Amino acid sequence: MSILSIRNLKVDYATQDGTVQAVDGVSLDVAEGQHLGLIGESGCGKTTLLKAIVQVLPRNGRIVGGEIIFKGADLLKMSRAEMRQLRWREIATIPQASMDSLNPVQRVGKQLTKLLRVRGGYDKRSAKRRAVDLFDLVGLDSERLSHYPHEFSGGMKQRAVIAMALALEPSLLIADEPVTALDVIVQHQILEVLRRLEEELNLTVMLITHDISVVAQVCDSVAVMYAGRIVEQAAAEPFFASPAHPYSLGLQQAFPNLARPRDELVSIEGYPPDLREPPTGCRFAERCPFVQDACHSDDPQLQQVGVGRYAACLRSGEMDALRQQAEDPALWQRVEVAQNSPPTLNPSPKMREGLFLPPVEEPASHAPLASSCRKELGDEGEKPLLELRDVSKRFKVGGGLAGLLRGDKEQTVYAVNNISFRLRRGESLGLAGESGCGKSTTGKLLVKLLDASDGEIDFDGQDLMTMDGENLLGFRRRAQLMFQNPFEALNPRFTLYRSLTEPLIIHGWTDDDERLERVVETLDRVNLRPAEVFLDKYPHQLSGGQLQRVVLARALVLQPDFLVADEPVSMLDVSVRAGILNTTRRLASELGLATVYISHDLSLLQYTCDRIAIMYLGEIVEIGPSQQIISNPQHPYTQALIAAVPVPDPTIENPPLRIREGVPRPTEQFIGCPFSQRCPEAMQACLDIRPPQVRDEDGRITLCHLYGEHSASPKLTSDTPIQVG
Repeated sequence: MSILSIRNLKVDYATQDGTVQAVDGVSLDVAEGQHLGLIGESGCGKTTLLKAIVQVLPRNGRIVGGEIIFKGADLLKMSRAEMRQLRWREIATIPQASMDSLNPVQRVGKQLTKLLRVRGGYDKRSAKRRAVDLFDLVGLDSERLSHYPHEFSGGMKQRAVIAMALALEPSLLIADEPVTALDVIVQHQILEVLRRLEEELNLTVMLITHDISVVAQVCDSVAVMYAGRIVEQAAAEPFFASPAHPYSLGLQQAFPNLARPRDELVSIEGYPPDLREPPTGCRFAERCPFVQDACHSDDPQLQQVGVGRYAACLRSGEMDALRQQAEDPALWQRVEVAQNSPPTLNPSPKMREGLFLPPVEEPASHAPLASSCRKELGDEGEKPLLELRDVSKRFKVGGGLAGLLRGDKEQTVYAVNNISFRLRRGESLGLAGESGCGKSTTGKLLVKLLDASDGEIDFDGQDLMTMDGENLLGFRRRAQLMFQNPFEALNPRFTLYRSLTEPLIIHGWTDDDERLERVVETLDRVNLRPAEVFLDKYPHQLSGGQLQRVVLARALVLQPDFLVADEPVSMLDVSVRAGILNTTRRLASELGLATVYISHDLSLLQYTCDRIAIMYLGEIVEIGPSQQIISNPQHPYTQALIAAVPVPDPTIENPPLRIREGVPRPTEQFIGCPFSQRCPEAMQACLDIRPPQVRDEDGRITLCHLYGEHSASPKLTSDTPIQVG
């Protein structure tokens, strides 16, 4: 029996440039107790569909047709007062920015009890009891009810928002990107909470996400949206085993998979159509590798293609043969994407405007791009490009007059602690770990945005700690950082041409034609083609994927020797991520770049990196060849990280996450192993003695007592006190 039935729903947005048909004729049924995953790229209409169901569209949005039947009643015919009573009680939502959904100046418990009293009719005492029960349900300590949101970690905030959504025992829970931007450990814990709640409360759930691996682990059915329409709907297992629409095929093959790694990910070239003027034929035709002439004129409708399976494709009857062809990434790369703007090699006045930075006396070398200078990683005699020896970074926080007034003492944050590694030319190293483990701080040390507190950093034989003047300027040309957030990495008032020529001007490129040639060449290399189309554009005129490619182009325009990429694809759709990953991996090989990738996603690092280093509380606890780290992890923390990565296959169940919750504060120095507080294998020696470095025959180094002389030390119990310095 359907608890929610959507029939031919149409939602438009009025904009200055015309009417956008954001949801166009969507029909969807959600059965009671069903767990439906709604997937698709950004802008496909997923969040608009959610807002239409609960009727919280922005002012320029309006429902122009269709029905939304919930428990036999048409929601579109309800008054505002009736819908207000329905929300929270019958239909609850977990918003996309749920970690920012809590009032920062109110205690979390007060926000929860206010909801219970105002919307649920609870009295003060019963509301407090219910709040305690809800926190217990989502795995939070009830003492946290008296805390403010800033005292919660990201995962704890997410759980608190889930508790609020469940407060009035709704029949339908709609979660919009509930685990986006969370660490894999926290993400795994949140998904476990959702799975358990689905079973215990018999919840009906709609999970909206672009992460197909999350859907595979949580949902029993899948609907795929593209350009405002449902293009495929099926049960989860047959969907992941044999997709019935080319777009679904592309999404699956664009996602890194720890269980079944690919040599190359599929990148779905191009972008969804402009929904102000939707195409007359198939909306995926311009990006589809199986397109035929009829696809441009005939509009495919959602039709049954199997038991409980529906797809909107003119070639759905040929999908068994097409799936085999789709395994070849080159098939997707041959898709020609139409461009609307004619190329021009002459920079406009707008492009030249504002390029006033003074040139440097000695111009940088204009050496041509290298074709392929990657070194064999097995050559141990090769001199490393970068070497760290016992590097540490400490920060002082608190204290001062404000701290004195509050009674807070000055504290030391031990962000990075005695890390050492080497990086050869052409080699790629991944830094993995939870938020706060020191990854980004390490990246900033590597490009001298921060100075180390202790230790030595050598770059091509030069001491990075004492580098200054012309040597430092030369280093800035050879080492670049690709920032985590592409939306904040570019000046919004600069055209792309100005943003990309600024590094060239700083490093002595005085000739306009040479600068233009280098910018066009670099944009072409990062697959922004034709490059001339993008020169006059501003950042807000580009999609997230295009922006990330521009950030990569800015890092590469000086042809550096070393690149640090900090979470380069964390904010992007799965299909766009694949294109960025393929591009960076190809360019690293072509240019001989030494690359450090910073990410909490081990499936991404497995695909892009030669070696992986696992960081925990500022220390590298395991480092070695990528395949060895993934297929045979030695350190308990590495094992936990791998177990937490969801796999885009519902038939593969993630192993249990053997790790205690909570992260120790980086203001504490531990006598023994810093992971002992959360380690399921912790021994007494882990508290008293620093773990040894154990090297195996594959060159992997592990810092753990399990492989040292103290491996027979007695195990800790759950109530063993933890000693800190």
